[in-house]
Amino acid sequence: MAAIEELAAEVDRAEIIAGVEQAAGLAASQSSGRSLSARLDAGKGRLICYARKRVAAEVQDPETQVAVAAAPEGASPGDLVEIPVPFGTAARSAARAARAVLEARLRAARMLARAERYRDRVGKLETAIVARREGQDLIVNLGPVEGRLPAEEQSRHEVFNPEDTIRVAVHAIEPHDPPVILSRIAPAVLAGLIERETPEVRRGVVRVRAVARHPGLRAKVAVSSAAPDVDPVAACLGPGGSRIRAVSRELRGERVDVVPWHETVERFARNALRPAEVLDIRRVDGESAEGGSRRLREDGGLLVTVSEAELPRTLGKRGQNVRLASELIGVPIEVVAEGASPRGGRRGPRDAARSRRGPRDGAPSRRGPRDGRAPGRGSRDSRSPRRGPRDAQSPGRGPDRRRGGPPRRHGPRDHRSGPARSDRPGRAGRRAPEARDR
Repeated sequence: MAAIEELAAEVDRAEIIAGVEQAAGLAASQSSGRSLSARLDAGKGRLICYARKRVAAEVQDPETQVAVAAAPEGASPGDLVEIPVPFGTAARSAARAARAVLEARLRAARMLARAERYRDRVGKLETAIVARREGQDLIVNLGPVEGRLPAEEQSRHEVFNPEDTIRVAVHAIEPHDPPVILSRIAPAVLAGLIERETPEVRRGVVRVRAVARHPGLRAKVAVSSAAPDVDPVAACLGPGGSRIRAVSRELRGERVDVVPWHETVERFARNALRPAEVLDIRRVDGESAEGGSRRLREDGGLLVTVSEAELPRTLGKRGQNVRLASELIGVPIEVVAEGASPRGGRRGPRDAARSRRGPRDGAPSRRGPRDGRAPGRGSRDSRSPRRGPRDAQSPGRGPDRRRGGPPRRHGPRDHRSGPARSDRPGRAGRRAPEARDR
């Protein structure tokens, strides 16, 4: 009963008693092999097991029937009543089950009470040590309590082992074991790391306004300053970029762009798209608005115009730059090249991509026309013949026999005695008899 009174401060007393009775009844039924129920006598602080039996005028099965004289007062034949079971194996099993339930509930209540101190720190950065792995989840030690880092809150670019020290953000508090749910991909992780590395942020001079992340790849952070003489971007970058490099190392090489925040959406979008240079930004709102795709007009997004040279930089690798900028400002963005019809998606219109490849019709090829190739490498007319023309025989060589011409004939050789090969009988190159005799 002392454990029940201790739990009653955190959990409803009736709920605790109901859980104990349910667990005790189940354990007693399994031990005895028949259906039993348990009741907790709060006054005496003990469990009593009951068996359900049918009242009968003549008892034929003592396990399921009870006589009218032994039944509770007022019971008549045919009624279903609960009869106390004598103390034995079933009662002992019920007591053990009730004690186990109480201990488990007491441990959970104490752990939840210790975890309540983290409820005010949801979204804050914490330092933890990896304890073990349970499936795809990581169990970490926060000091007074354990926390869970679920697989869906982990970056696929990070691998942690036991005893590793990691920094995580408190994501939620749940009535489970462990109760503290943590995250490594939440924007609060990046904001907490910047606060940890930047004294101006800790003092409140510089404020982190918005964060957009593609965990493990790239992120954008918008900051503002409460003091006119403090540059918020330079403060977060640090001397020579040392502060932002420390943040990137903690996030396993994630590239972090720091941009100035602005209350005007158009100006904020221009800053968020850096390092690209934007020519024009226009708000497209309503079906009657001109330009932009239908989805952009329905959502009231921004139509951004850039030069042809700046289009790849504005979009970024696989459109990552423009997507992060859109998440940072909270408004959809569509980017088009200057002079192109704005009817494409976020990655730009098709005609802008086509203009980068060059016109299809009416434009000369880079290699030039096939019928008017300039002499150079790869042209047959520019090849220098090695053997000369076939029909003009050079001294000592004749036309190729494979071309159907006469057999090759060789002139006399002064350094050898005997007749020339052209005068020798037989196949060309075969020695004459007199030459073999010598």
